[in-house]
Amino acid sequence: MKQNYNDCLLRLLKDEGGYTNDPNDSGGPTNFGITLGDYRKYIDGEGTAEDVRRMTVDQAKSIYKSKYWDALGCDNLSGGVDYTCFDYGVHSGLGRPRKALGAFKSLSGTKLIEAINNERTAFLKALAVRKPQNQKFLKGWLNRVSRVNSYSLQLAGKDNVSGPVAGTVAGGVVVASSFSSIFSQHPYLTVGLGIGLAIGIGLIVHLLKNKGK
Repeated sequence: MKQNYNDCLLRLLKDEGGYTNDPNDSGGPTNFGITLGDYRKYIDGEGTAEDVRRMTVDQAKSIYKSKYWDALGCDNLSGGVDYTCFDYGVHSGLGRPRKALGAFKSLSGTKLIEAINNERTAFLKALAVRKPQNQKFLKGWLNRVSRVNSYSLQLAGKDNVSGPVAGTVAGGVVVASSFSSIFSQHPYLTVGLGIGLAIGIGLIVHLLKNKGK
């Protein structure tokens, strides 16, 4: 399981919250972000609003893992892109992030993350205009997209951080390059170091010869 999954899931559950049944929400009875429609599709075809209300968080997690994270192939997406697509799919359906990935296939990393979240923002604004009853939700939706975008960029940054070995090697190359540059510009330093090295070797040899006398 990709390391990002658990972290992304916890953030998603926090945004989704607990049970709601707002008459203006087209999803109807919803708990942990799982609608009555999803409950009937994935758990019990005869499920009721009360069943949704009593649904456990483990049931919700199981749905999110198999029907959203895995269905979107998030383990194969780069850090940050996975969270952006996962949250988008849960909030607006699997088709939206899939379409966005296809539309922005020439982009990657932070540019892809920002492009998808900008498209998502435009979609939500248009949805609120098309269905005025959604106006009351728009501010919360846009704040959510902003949080998702921000943390997705952090995840993308973690993916690009060099490990300690790579950092050490790179540092050694930089230092060696710097010394090489200095010596090439000041050749007398090379001569001075050579003389100093010869004196040092001679002193060591002298001490070894006289050791114990």
